[in-house]
Amino acid sequence: MNYAKFYKENNGMFVSLPLTQPIGKVRVKERNSFYEYGIPIAARQTKLSLKNYVEWQIGYDIVKNEENLKKTTLTDYEFIDYKNETKLPYELSEILFYSKEEKYISKEDIENTFYRIVRTEKTLDVIDEMQITRTNPISVKYDDVDFYKMNVSYPLVVHKFGSYDIYAEIINREKQRAVGVQPMLYVCLPITNIEFSKNPLGRSLEVKEEGRWIIGREEAKLALELFRIFGMLSQKHKYDVCQILKTLFDIA
Repeated sequence: MNYAKFYKENNGMFVSLPLTQPIGKVRVKERNSFYEYGIPIAARQTKLSLKNYVEWQIGYDIVKNEENLKKTTLTDYEFIDYKNETKLPYELSEILFYSKEEKYISKEDIENTFYRIVRTEKTLDVIDEMQITRTNPISVKYDDVDFYKMNVSYPLVVHKFGSYDIYAEIINREKQRAVGVQPMLYVCLPITNIEFSKNPLGRSLEVKEEGRWIIGREEAKLALELFRIFGMLSQKHKYDVCQILKTLFDIA
């Protein structure tokens, strides 16, 4: 499996995370503290330590098609997104939906978050502090060839979830397949927050090894807070997460 997968069992709720794909949406990275820029590692060639963490570019929806039907448990809750595409709730939406079923969070909590998102006036993609900047060019020469050197700065903001050692990182970057920029959100989970079949510390991971994130009350609160943060990123995200919350929880 090369994607994150939410599932329920008699003993709880979990997200299975593939951890041996350094270029996927879920990958293992390394840094000494969250102040540093995390570096992706080859988890099958590197012995893991407490410096490692899992970076997950978590999503909340997925295009409705035959291939994606197996990736989400919420196939009966389609909605139309900002771009007029038919989508299904996915990943973060599944965590929130089943957390409400398990009474980890209440409908009142969800409605309060929904209306806070609705009241968001200025999203992060348009504020000055989140704009990509470039320094003035400086003339340099490498091996007798003239160049102009500039530094490009991509703004990054980090949010810590309560007393948890879990962070959300939001970075503004150019769109890969379209014109313009977009804020991208990553959840950073300490390696110790992931359950493995055997202790990962001091060893490299095995072929196609996965870890699982256990979903409890604290994770449910985190999921709800992530919905609010997604609603702050851009007008597109704001519209989409509101549509999901209305669809899943019958909010008028």
